[in-house]
Amino acid sequence: MFRRPIVTALCLAALLAIVACGDDSDASSDGTAVPLAGSDTELAGTAWVLTEYTDSSGDTVPAVAEPATLSFTTDAVAGSTPCNLFNGTYTVDGDTLTISTGQMTLVGCSGDLQTRQTALVHQLPEVASFVIDDGDALILMDDAGTTLLVYEADPTTLVGSWTATGVNTGDAGVESSARIEALTATFAEDGTVSGSGGCNDFNAGYTVEGADGLIIGPIASTKKACPDDVMAVEGAYFAALENVATYAVSGGTLTLLDADGATQVRYTAA
Repeated sequence: MFRRPIVTALCLAALLAIVACGDDSDASSDGTAVPLAGSDTELAGTAWVLTEYTDSSGDTVPAVAEPATLSFTTDAVAGSTPCNLFNGTYTVDGDTLTISTGQMTLVGCSGDLQTRQTALVHQLPEVASFVIDDGDALILMDDAGTTLLVYEADPTTLVGSWTATGVNTGDAGVESSARIEALTATFAEDGTVSGSGGCNDFNAGYTVEGADGLIIGPIASTKKACPDDVMAVEGAYFAALENVATYAVSGGTLTLLDADGATQVRYTAA
């Protein structure tokens, strides 16, 4: 399992137009995929891990080592390159899908990881259509029908144990620190969540609604006293959990978001 620190966010101005969907069994004679029009494929609640991409010379390259991901909630998109995290929003109008990326972390890459990140950053804005193949593969293509990126379905689910990597502390946005990495959550199959706030243990009920809706609370916790800075992080964590309205799981990362699509808590699988 991998972790990435959350650093100062960079706003990206990228618009991805993704239209049409269907079965990739149809292809042109030169091997490019042909999207099928008129499909009502639902992206909300899906999560994907990159398996291959097209490099600058047009060759198909397998994606190995650190994963790159893409996931969709009702109206938000989140993902990762091999080194950084990003989020954004998307809208669907018939067979037309528009994705607008928002924030991205600024962790440095090198070698093959940098090559793959560069390909993703350059190719995502070129995507013009997509195909979901038997529910197991998401194929992103340019306006000529040439495959740019191929993702496979991510089997990770909400149920399990998670360690926080970032918490929305209010005006400062999502922050990461050693104290935040002490925060945990375990979602059980019986609809309960428990964990540590860094000082006190907590538990609560949770309800999953639809493909990605999530309600947590009310939160009950032990009543130990700890230093002010620890208690401040714990208070922000508990408040963030009770603000959650949707979630996304992708590539071993769980992101909890509020009703406006703002990240409240980000975790990595424990």
